[in-house]
Amino acid sequence: MTVLRNIFFIIIFFSFLSGPLLPSGKKIRVIAEKANIYFKADKSSPIVETVEKGTILTLQETGKVKKIWLHVYFASEESGMTISGYILDAIVERLFVVTKIVTIKGEDEGLEDKHKFKNYFRDTRWGMSKNQVFELEGESFHQEKSYGLETIIYRKKAIGLECSIEFIFAGNKLIKAKYIFLEQHKHKSQYIGDYKKVKDWLTEKHGMPLGSNVTWRNDLHKEDYSNWGLAVSLGHLEYSSLWKNQEMEVFLTLSGENNKLSLRAEYKGLRIKK
Repeated sequence: MTVLRNIFFIIIFFSFLSGPLLPSGKKIRVIAEKANIYFKADKSSPIVETVEKGTILTLQETGKVKKIWLHVYFASEESGMTISGYILDAIVERLFVVTKIVTIKGEDEGLEDKHKFKNYFRDTRWGMSKNQVFELEGESFHQEKSYGLETIIYRKKAIGLECSIEFIFAGNKLIKAKYIFLEQHKHKSQYIGDYKKVKDWLTEKHGMPLGSNVTWRNDLHKEDYSNWGLAVSLGHLEYSSLWKNQEMEVFLTLSGENNKLSLRAEYKGLRIKK
């Protein structure tokens, strides 16, 4: 009787999970060929279910657990019930725009188009002169000339990450710009977290990307999610996303070679008057 009673309570518990009492969260999609969902945020814990690439999951909580795990729930194809578990953040992509709440302090500010800076890099506009950029950004860290182009370089932070910020000019007109992220990490998988952080930031500013790719050039570490950061550093794996509108395109990449990783966001103006 005790066993039957326990089974009954388990059935009731899962019935509640599959009903309207389950919180509605944001959607994510599996990008690995196969992905394990664990009972706890630990690879040594029991596997709840293994799901295929393209499976849509729902976030139970928006934050990460132990920095690399996401708490999700999903409709199990095996049991038909809605169950929850933990999946590694490195093997999913978000299907939502990360937004922030902004307090508007003045009437004039409220009248401004909130997307005013969608088409520009930081506070600059395509076609600006070097002096105009200096007025906005201050004295540069370094300047260089190459193949008819002039570049002014700053060392600053963007979304809490150390980076080199480059403004590229042709004929004293701003035509390109880029963030080269310089943050150093002990574990290579943390660079994938940086890529996702920057991707979420760009999505907030420019909307959902036209495309996002996870490209494998060598499958050596493909089945071991904990080594995906290592795979990037060896040139086996590359992450990329593209945004584009009438004014510009933005290309975000996480790539690597010779055991080093490179995370950068490159902006290009598309309608610059000569």
